Amino acid sequence: MTKQVISGDMKVWDVIQNYPETYEVFRQFGCPDMRKGMFAISAHIMKVRWAARAHHIELDKLLESLNEAVSPRDEDTSETRH
Repeated sequence: MTKQVISGDMKVWDVIQNYPETYEVFRQFGCPDMRKGMFAISAHIMKVRWAARAHHIELDKLLESLNEAVSPRDEDTSETRH
């Protein structure tokens, strides 16, 4: 299970700035490029939950994907030892 670092109450701009790897996740879910133009302005005030609602995205799925993008991969440390 992924530890939740990003919540629906965080501003989109803060998420993208603090976790640049999340930009592609937003884009994969159909969000516009929020790094420039009018969308950049709205990203400064828009919370992740509002962005999900505005773009008809299921919030839980978006948050899961965003948090997976920022969590370190543990697969390498869980090797079975013989």
